[in-house]
Amino acid sequence: MKNKIALLLVLGLMAVSYAQEKFEPEWENLNQHKAAPEWFADAKLGVYFHWGVYNVPANGNEWYGRFMYENDRVKSWGKDVYDYHTKTYGRDVDYHDFIPQWKAEKFSAKRWVDMFENMGAKFIGTIAEHHDGFSLWKSKVNPWNSFDKGPKIDVVKQIGDEVKKRNLKFMTTFHHGFHMHFYPKKENSFLRPVSMHAVTYDNPEVPQEDEYRILYGNTTYEEECDIWLGKLNEVINTYSPDYIWMDFAQGYIQEDYRKQFLANYFNKAQEQNKEVVVNTKGSFFPTDLAVVNLERATVKDIAPEVWVTDFQLGSSWGYNKDKRTALDPKKAIRILAEVVSKNGVMILAAAPMAEGIIPEEQAKAMEGIGAWLQLYGESIYKTRPFVEYGQGPTELKRNPEDQWNDYGAIKAGLYNLNSADIRYTKKDKTVYAIQLGWPGENTETVLTAFTNKAKDMEIKSVSVLGSKQKIKWKKTAEGLLVTAPKKMPAEAEAALVYKITLK
Repeated sequence: MKNKIALLLVLGLMAVSYAQEKFEPEWENLNQHKAAPEWFADAKLGVYFHWGVYNVPANGNEWYGRFMYENDRVKSWGKDVYDYHTKTYGRDVDYHDFIPQWKAEKFSAKRWVDMFENMGAKFIGTIAEHHDGFSLWKSKVNPWNSFDKGPKIDVVKQIGDEVKKRNLKFMTTFHHGFHMHFYPKKENSFLRPVSMHAVTYDNPEVPQEDEYRILYGNTTYEEECDIWLGKLNEVINTYSPDYIWMDFAQGYIQEDYRKQFLANYFNKAQEQNKEVVVNTKGSFFPTDLAVVNLERATVKDIAPEVWVTDFQLGSSWGYNKDKRTALDPKKAIRILAEVVSKNGVMILAAAPMAEGIIPEEQAKAMEGIGAWLQLYGESIYKTRPFVEYGQGPTELKRNPEDQWNDYGAIKAGLYNLNSADIRYTKKDKTVYAIQLGWPGENTETVLTAFTNKAKDMEIKSVSVLGSKQKIKWKKTAEGLLVTAPKKMPAEAEAALVYKITLK
């Protein structure tokens, strides 16, 4: 007995010792980090926002700072922004001239986080820096930041403080791996690596004065890598985010810097005894340690590992005053069910106005999403995929014309999911069949999973969430036959949920 106790003590000490070992900036060591902790797999829905200097002109999208300098119709993605800027402001107004105009006088971190929490988000965040090189925190590394210039607000701190008060997870997003290629450069200014998204001109209109050098990325490659890592270290050490979301192009940063960032982030989390998440949008981080991110997309079937996707709440990632539309909350719920059924997590991105107001149409969309989740969230949160993701006629396929449709992502058809489509989730002895729309009173639906991989599962009861009516159901050769209630439950126009309790 004493020998057994001694052995257990030794093993326990070994486990503690192993847990306390620091991460080293080497892939083999970093891969020991768990990509998706349970809190992330449970959360299912998060939200952040695109807010910055680009919200002052509020035209085109968050790439305004680049497009306003692109006068080549062949090279430019934002073909109308150059002309808009010329006509509205003139060629003497530069991107940095918008910074003093960004006042954010109506910004309230509490009001925003209230709105996000009421939508049902379990992790909430802020953009930390977009491609434009303007940071949204009090930075010593980058003089071009929202605390020292513009609104004079530490946005990351204010949002982070509000999120942490509510015992929710805090997220920061970084897009600055592309900063060195964001603004048009001189033809001979590139050292390494050269981006497929880079734009070069013999005489670019971007300011070349030394005082704007860091903002516009008129730096050497080595400087840019140092600044990239320095910014991340500031946010890690000062604000301790639970999730650092990474946009594309981090692969342009030297590999040693990428590994050092991960070691710093994981070690800081270990000091604080918490589990953190980082994602990869492509192959700049190994998927052993990072969650795969797909933009506005889904996957073909249930993924073996947790993945994440993000969608716009507004007409674009950044607020556009001329295109004030918002994601239909019914469609958002259906996409969420699709994503969760395949082992995914969904993030929504809000697009606030420069003064600090979230547009009414986006606020209403969030209210609609929250209303459904408040009633039927048990079919989403803390669930895991069933034996099959679902069924239905809506075809989800790759769109070869969509340049963001990489990594096997499926996008076409996502917005067309309807009541003929079913998505399954599972929690303990409960299966949820989420019908993506109201089928009509007393409509019969066959849940085909129960004649396929789930055919041997014994069913104890079937009910409809939000309805007191006793539901007709029976096992048939085709599957589990269920009948919709006579009256549509509240909010079920977005999706109707059958709760199936197994024996």
